[in-house]
Amino acid sequence: MNKNERFSFISTNVKSNAGVNLGNFIFHLQQSNVELNPFEQLFLEKLRGSQYPYDINILTNLLIINKENIPEIEQILSSKIEIWDTGNWSDNFWNLIEEHNLNVEKPNYYNKESTSSKKYNISAFIKTKIENDELGKEPLLMVNWNIIDYETGKLIETLNKLDIKQIDYTPKSKSVGLYGKGGVDGFLKIMTN
Repeated sequence: MNKNERFSFISTNVKSNAGVNLGNFIFHLQQSNVELNPFEQLFLEKLRGSQYPYDINILTNLLIINKENIPEIEQILSSKIEIWDTGNWSDNFWNLIEEHNLNVEKPNYYNKESTSSKKYNISAFIKTKIENDELGKEPLLMVNWNIIDYETGKLIETLNKLDIKQIDYTPKSKSVGLYGKGGVDGFLKIMTN
C-alpha cells in the first residue's frame, strides 16, 4: 500500500467508524506502529463531531500526547461536558483533566468532594437545565431504575431528600420520542449512594 492509499484507508476508517470499531481501529494502528501525527487534524475533526463518551475518551487520550492540541482539547471537552460528565465516564474524564492539568470548568451545580463523589446543588442543576430549555418543570423521574411519582411543583424537594450519586438526563428534545407524552418535560435518571 503506497502512502496515498494508506492515508485514504486510514481517513476513511476514522471518519466512518465510532465506538468499539473506532477504538479497535486506532488500537491496531498503534500496535502496527503507524505514525499517527499526520492524522491529528483528522482526529481533532472526529473529536469535534463525537457524540459519545467512549469516542471522546479514545480521541482525547490519543491527541493529548501532543501538547499543542491541549487548547483545542480543552475547548472541545468544555463544549461536550454534558456528553461525558455522566455515569462512570465522569470520574474517568475528571481524572484525565486533573492528570493533564487541563482548563475545563466544572459545572456550577455540583462540587466534586473527592475523585469518586459529587455533591449536587439540586436547585442550581434544575434551574440551569430549565434556563437552557433542556428540561421543563415536571420531568419524568427515575430513581435507581424505578419511575417515581412526585407532587407537582415538588421536584427539587423530592430530589433534595435523596443521597444522590449521579444525575443523568434526557433533554425535552429527545425525551418525548423515547418516553411518550410523559417525557414532554424531559427525563431525569438518578442513582443514589
